[in-house]
Amino acid sequence: MTASKPKRRSQNTLTPNEFHTQIYSGPPAPVYLFLGEEDFFLDSCIRTLKEKILGSTEDIFNYNLIFGDDKEVDAEEILTLCKTLPLFSPQRLVIVKRIDKLRANSLEAIQDYVQNPLSSTCLALAGTKLDGRSKAAQVLKKHSILVDCKPLETRDIPGEILKYSEKVSMHLDPQSTALLTNACGNNLYIIKHEIDKLATYLLPKTEAKISDVRELITAEPSDSVFEIFNAIVRHDLASALRVVSRFLEEGEPPLRILGLLTSEFRKFWTIKSLTEGTTGTRPSPDTLAKTSGLHPFKIKILLGQINKISIDELQMAFSEMGKADARLKGLGSRKVKDHPMVIEALIISLCLRKASI
Repeated sequence: MTASKPKRRSQNTLTPNEFHTQIYSGPPAPVYLFLGEEDFFLDSCIRTLKEKILGSTEDIFNYNLIFGDDKEVDAEEILTLCKTLPLFSPQRLVIVKRIDKLRANSLEAIQDYVQNPLSSTCLALAGTKLDGRSKAAQVLKKHSILVDCKPLETRDIPGEILKYSEKVSMHLDPQSTALLTNACGNNLYIIKHEIDKLATYLLPKTEAKISDVRELITAEPSDSVFEIFNAIVRHDLASALRVVSRFLEEGEPPLRILGLLTSEFRKFWTIKSLTEGTTGTRPSPDTLAKTSGLHPFKIKILLGQINKISIDELQMAFSEMGKADARLKGLGSRKVKDHPMVIEALIISLCLRKASI
């Protein structure tokens, strides 16, 4: 029996790593199609494309983001954006996420456009998958640069863990890497998040033992707001806004982001109130864990941040989060497009430790 030959990739199909390399070697293509179930690859490719076309600043005049499952989105709106000339820039960027959820007539309109796209617009289409039997899917794949964002094989995960660990100056031995691989599976966002937590937990150490990873695994579940909270503590406005922008673009509801952020501040308040003004020896992490109900792993992280926000600043933060909650609920669903601005204004206020007007 003859062994089957491996399936050959089309010449216009790239891996995420190939895309990141190629994007800086010349001008962006007029159409990209990012398909796959690995959100980390999808989001990182789109961030790279944004940086290439828009630079480090958010160019609101030459950038549009559309979600395919938005019932208000139609073919005419997408085509109008694609055919709008850029302002003070050689190219504008139009991103359509969840392309697989787009209505059939809109997908057909895009199908016609990609066969003769404008070079002054870069159209980025992103989604999990398209029906390969449909004419629209076949045309989109033929007339675009297809980036295959499928999940990594299990055998490739340890290498990805080591690569990201080196990026955050964290050394993992083979046993720790194997344990983290088993705990995280092949979800790269979870892997990145857990290594970030481990690095924060071990500061100022840069070597993780297997006992540290075991402690990490038994800790409370990860909060998607972890990176935002830590950026706020550091007064790192750029990082906080960048992460918030990513969550919003992933479709995370602003009210949920606010709820998670409020929860993180409450945990911080709990630990600060238990340690503030104590005399003699500070309660141990285990004692604080029993009193607060938080895991000792989380306690140690919070203790490392305890002096970076004062009681007055915490009171201001809760006041600002209350205002943001009222604004979001006051806007209602009719002005849902204004919700991200409320969250961004809150982040600015918290990072600068200044109350909003």
